[in-house]
Formats: sequence, C-alpha cells, structure tokens
Amino acid sequence: MNRSLFFLKGGLPALLFFTLSCAKPSSHPAPGGSSVAADTLPLPNTVIKTDTLKVMAYNVLSYGDDCQGLPGNLDGYFKTIIQYAAPDLLSCEKMDAFPTTPGAAYNLADEITDSVLNAVFTGRYAYCTPTDVSNADNMSTLFYDKQKLTYVRTETLVADITDFDLYKLYYNDINLSITHDTTFLYVVVNHTQSGSSSTSRDQQVTQEMQTLRSKFGYFPNLIDMGDFNTASSLEAGYQAVITSTDSATVMNDPPYYPDKAIQYPGNWDVSPYQVLPYLTTSTRLSASIPNSCGTSGGAKGWYDHIFISPWLVNGNNYIQYIPHSYQTIGNDGNRLGVDINSPTPVVNASAPAAVINALFQFSNKYPVSIQLSVKANRNANSPVDPVEEN
Repeated sequence: MNRSLFFLKGGLPALLFFTLSCAKPSSHPAPGGSSVAADTLPLPNTVIKTDTLKVMAYNVLSYGDDCQGLPGNLDGYFKTIIQYAAPDLLSCEKMDAFPTTPGAAYNLADEITDSVLNAVFTGRYAYCTPTDVSNADNMSTLFYDKQKLTYVRTETLVADITDFDLYKLYYNDINLSITHDTTFLYVVVNHTQSGSSSTSRDQQVTQEMQTLRSKFGYFPNLIDMGDFNTASSLEAGYQAVITSTDSATVMNDPPYYPDKAIQYPGNWDVSPYQVLPYLTTSTRLSASIPNSCGTSGGAKGWYDHIFISPWLVNGNNYIQYIPHSYQTIGNDGNRLGVDINSPTPVVNASAPAAVINALFQFSNKYPVSIQLSVKANRNANSPVDPVEEN
C-alpha cells in the first residue's frame, strides 16, 4: 500500500496525495514472512478476483539496425512469438537507439507497440517512457498491458554504457475506487556489457543495486530483469543482486530460489549441462544462418534472468510469484550446442513449430518469463510500501 492513490477522472489517470485515516502497519513485514493477511473484513461492494501477470524479458538482437532486415520484415516473427507468450509485461533489450518522442520517425517503441503487440492483441499495449541518458547505440523499452497495469514513471538508476531504468506501475485493481489502496509494481530493465571480462558489467549491476538499496529501505514488489550477460553466479555483479547485509533487500533468481530446481554455485559457461533448461544463448548454431548477426554456437550460456524481491516470493503485498513458472521459452532442455529448431537430439516440442521457427529467425537469444499471481485487495489492509529516497 502507498499513500499515493489513483483515481480516474474524465477517463484520465490522476494522482492524488493524502494521508489515509485507516490504521496501517508501522513497519514492513519480516523478510520471509507470511503472505498478505486474508480478507477477513472485506469492505462493502468489493469483489473477489484473482489474476495472472505474465512477465517476459527478451534481448531482441539490435532490432531496428537492419542487420537482420527491416523491422517490418521481422515483425511477423515477433507477432508469432507474442501470440504464443501473451506477456503482460515485456522488456525488450538491445533495441537500436531511437528517438523517444511518441510519434517521432523511427520510434521503435511505437513500431513494436503498433505493428506487433497491438496487431496481435488489439488496443491492449502501451510502453513506458524509455531513456538514453548514456547516449548508447542501443536501448531498452518496457511494454505493458494497459488493461491490467497503469504506468506511473521512469527513473534512470545508472547511465553507464547503457541506461538501467526503474519503472513504476500499479495494478488496475477492480476494488481500487473503494479501497483507495494501490498495489504498486516496480521493474528494472538491464542490458549489461558483454564480453569475457565481467569488470564493466560487474560495475554496472553493482551500482544499480547500490542505488536501489539506497532508494528503498526494504524492497517492495520489485522485478529486476533483462540480459545480464553473466557467465556464472560467482560474478560480482550477480552476487550484488542476490546478496545483501539486509535480507529485505536481496533479490532471488527463481530456479535457485524459491523453486530450488538447481543449487549454487552456477558456472554455466564452464558447465552449461548443469542448467540446460535455462540456457538463453544462442538459438542458432551457425554464424551465418539465418544471418550473420549475433552470437552462434547453440545454447551454451545463461545470460538472461528475472530476479524477484522477497515480497514477490512471499506474496506480502497482493502479488506473488507462481512457483515453478520460470521458463526459458523455446528451450526444451535439449538445445546444448544445437539450433533451437534442430531435430536432433530430439524434435523441440516445447512450443508449436511456428513459434520455434520464429524464435530462431527473430533473435539469437531465448526469451525468459515468469508468472505472477495477483489478488484483488478487498479490505484496504496491506503493508506500507517503502519510502522512495531520491
């Protein structure tokens, strides 16, 4: 819950600030605590509702730089992927740098929104304001389903080679006009420096996490996702995400925790066979087929991740990670050193053949995804969101 409450006036979102008269917890729940209190005293006229948010992070391989072809030629493949994955939150990393003004020529966020997302699911999608403070040659953009979520603002946490942005949104709770208790969701999108040396990316992610921990005394409903280019869990940048002196400001990599499907440490560049279903690089074996853009060699590295905060693990504030929903889309666990669409060692049946082919054609990276369960707030009784320090 936060004292920032949202109402619709004349069909447009308006932000009002006032102090609630009802009693609220004076401190955040203990890390690892129980889920949000049951709706034992629902307010009149509120309704029971549960929902699911599908979250997806995708390195789109310099979409817009024409290496693989014009965006219009790639959009068909992207639409096939979106039709299948149906994300409610989608981060696209490594888009070619573009003007951020809506409607401007070559605005690639407009292109994806209009020609891909809304071409598949009419009128559902919009995008958060992107940035390029670092004047990079590539950018990231966060797209969202505006039927389920409302965008609040963008804040650049780090501008170092690329921008690392924090996006604030809230869930369009069916009871919000009655409870006046807003369920916020924060998302950080990453695209770190690649390469055999981790020095630059360690610095980028460490600075990002230091900024987040200075901003929040404890982490709210928070997702940290994208292409981290990590070679192992022992890299300083990865460690900066999952370790902290305060358990309320750690982030969790779901296959390790809470799913406990695998165990630390993970050195996927040296031992990729230990994390076969999670490998995200590359969908392509050949360096020249279907084109010469991006890395090759088949699945061999786990660079793309979706980290989640303790609140999302435990469901402290109406949104909770669905156990074992983490997925590398199109990776059936048999792609080590082969194409995503290779018939050997077995035919890839993890998604329809058209989707597998689209993933092969569109990017050298596999997208990663999770699902979040959302519960409608009926009693205006939720933990206090942390104060946002500038």
